[in-house]
Amino acid sequence: MIRYILTAILIIFIFIPTVQAQESFESTVCVSGSANAIHMSKDMMLTSFDLKGMVRSDSNSEFLNNVSEWCVGLFSNVGGKISQRGFCKYTYLNGDINLIEWDGEANGGNINFIHGTGKWEGIKGKGTWNMIQRAKPASQDTMQSCRKLMGTFELPK
Repeated sequence: MIRYILTAILIIFIFIPTVQAQESFESTVCVSGSANAIHMSKDMMLTSFDLKGMVRSDSNSEFLNNVSEWCVGLFSNVGGKISQRGFCKYTYLNGDINLIEWDGEANGGNINFIHGTGKWEGIKGKGTWNMIQRAKPASQDTMQSCRKLMGTFELPK
């Protein structure tokens, strides 16, 4: 009888989830950076960009709050169809990081968490980004903008 009870307890522990419950987040990002035209013609524009800025949480969370953002990516407009994709690195005050991969169209798209260190090691999550505002470039070959990040994430126990 004791063997059956121990077996049942062992089975319960084996099948306990190894991740915490999903947490939602909402943050605002404002960035500035350089834009480099790779190709410009009547039917096609291909531009790379390197943006740096700051993120603050709108959901009163320590996640993606008071962190720096560094994003690199490509923007294309081919025959009026706009697409963009790239990677961002978020650095916390203590040095921990999150890395995401993102894609989208002109004013929004998807994000996927692909790596984390320190407290964020093993992070899994996804969400969306939406453009809030674009400003007139401060100088030639630059861009300035703010966007909203929203989604969910989970961490291993």
